[in-house]
Amino acid sequence: MDPKALADLAKGQTGFAVTPGSFAAMMAVAATWVTYFAALYLNFCDFSRFSPSKESLKKGNLWGLPVNLILFSIVAALTTASAFKVYGEVLLSPGEIAAKFDSVFLALLAMLTFAVATLGINVVANFVSPAYDFSNVAPNKIDFKKGGYIAAGIALVLYPLHPWDNAPAFVNAIGSTMGPLFGIIMVDYYLLRKEQVDVDALYTEDKSGPYFFTSGFNMIAIAAALVGSVFSSFLPIWGPASYDKFAPYGWFLGVLVAGIVYFALNGGKTPHKK
Repeated sequence: MDPKALADLAKGQTGFAVTPGSFAAMMAVAATWVTYFAALYLNFCDFSRFSPSKESLKKGNLWGLPVNLILFSIVAALTTASAFKVYGEVLLSPGEIAAKFDSVFLALLAMLTFAVATLGINVVANFVSPAYDFSNVAPNKIDFKKGGYIAAGIALVLYPLHPWDNAPAFVNAIGSTMGPLFGIIMVDYYLLRKEQVDVDALYTEDKSGPYFFTSGFNMIAIAAALVGSVFSSFLPIWGPASYDKFAPYGWFLGVLVAGIVYFALNGGKTPHKK
């Protein structure tokens, strides 16, 4: 495949105008990988709290993230290159490759593999966290199981809309929306509260509690998140064409801008009830 055709393919698959093999392309891919895990950054405690020790948690992350991803990337690259050699096409989706199989056995094996992989990924990334989130909204009425049903129902409604047709763009859109929240949480916990949290107060509905803020909402955090979202989500989609080069880094911009705004609006002091 000639360089121009490859560049057009990259643009169509990612939405980013980059030259394949260039440093900019490598950075865009790396940024997308970081953004891919953005939602789990905010809900990691849903899993880490069940870890028997900090050491086992570190070991699990070491094998599950860098080691696993490096091996996964190597296999993906070799599979795509091999498929191009055999079929003469750049097939980026495993489903596209499986559709080329002449063997019924191989097709069934691929289908089973996809089913197991989809189940494993969705339970971890798309079921556990939203189930807990919904149950936290109304813990007296929604338990973990009901929260899971709600999450599954929303997924069924969204599926026909196919918002993930352009997978990298979809991942970046979701991740960049999470960026401002991550920035606010990091600044609040490490810089403003100095890692000191009143755990008991987190679970009270007492209006005089330190985390009740304004009618239960931290308006400064909301304002900072909105400002951060302008740079991480709004401008990459509806902004000027000159902003396109920053699109892959929406998550990082959201973290930085929202964190700075949140710190500034709080005057560098611990947030308190208003």
